[in-house]
Amino acid sequence: MAIGNYDSGWNKLFDPILETLKLFPSFLLVTDGDTSILKGIKSLNIIFQRCLWHIPHQMKYYLWKDKAVRKSKEWLYVMCRLIDITIIRSLLHDEDEINAVVKLKIEQLEEIIKYCQEHKWNSCATYLQKAMPDMFTVFKNKLNGKTTSKVERVMRTVNLRINVGKWSAKGALNAVKIRLAYYYNGFDIDLKDNKNITVEIL
Repeated sequence: MAIGNYDSGWNKLFDPILETLKLFPSFLLVTDGDTSILKGIKSLNIIFQRCLWHIPHQMKYYLWKDKAVRKSKEWLYVMCRLIDITIIRSLLHDEDEINAVVKLKIEQLEEIIKYCQEHKWNSCATYLQKAMPDMFTVFKNKLNGKTTSKVERVMRTVNLRINVGKWSAKGALNAVKIRLAYYYNGFDIDLKDNKNITVEIL
């Protein structure tokens, strides 16, 4: 793990594991759409996938940017269609079925883009056009990789504490490691039974 600016510092994250990653013929990378991470892994064969959780989540920002009225009939129509498109049934192996599903979802996505253009929501339309080529990479390749919002729940609070509460980057990283150990590994500390444990945050 590493904490830093989103558009730099990726070498710090990947350098310790880069040689190990090179042992794999390809490497699945799931991101929120930012491509600056690729600077740290140029030497790898990347299978690039947009995080489907982020697509409708970020769309709310672009709807706001285009001055769409929140929770209006039009706003809800776009959001509900987009949520439906980004729900993917995993572990489907039949090639014809996979291609049919992707074709249908692309057609539905193009309809939403057209709908946004008709409503002069140009930021929304551009966002979806850029996201579309990498939305179904995992599904088409019969892989089982995806992201969840668990890290997002942590990072928003951590970012606020760094910017406002003046946590150090090192302290923030320590706090995130503890929280994610709990989320992903069930790790927890019972302070009543472990009175001598010291956790350095700041």
